Amino acid sequence: MQKLYSSEDRVFLYLLQSKLTENGINCIIKNEAPCGPAGGEIPPVIALPELWVIDNQYVTDAMQIIQQELSSLSVPKKDWKCPQCGEYLEGQFDVCWKCGQSNPAIKL
Repeated sequence: MQKLYSSEDRVFLYLLQSKLTENGINCIIKNEAPCGPAGGEIPPVIALPELWVIDNQYVTDAMQIIQQELSSLSVPKKDWKCPQCGEYLEGQFDVCWKCGQSNPAIKL
């Protein structure tokens, strides 16, 4: 097992875990449950939730997926017009709310 990523944002870790699982990479989250301070002896950074890959042969693939997810967060998406129904949508939306068509600019 090897640690891939740690974050205070548990929801983001669950999303990463889900993405990795979709790609056939088994992983777990450690330090999942927040624990109370142990008399101030444990620094919070040590107790952050962590995403771990179970099988080390998938570390490289897992890191590539994580890097893709992180880079997609930092790049603002452009507004788009649905090719199916013509609805204008903000870039944060990957699917048209009106007809369900996927944004053609998003590569899955």
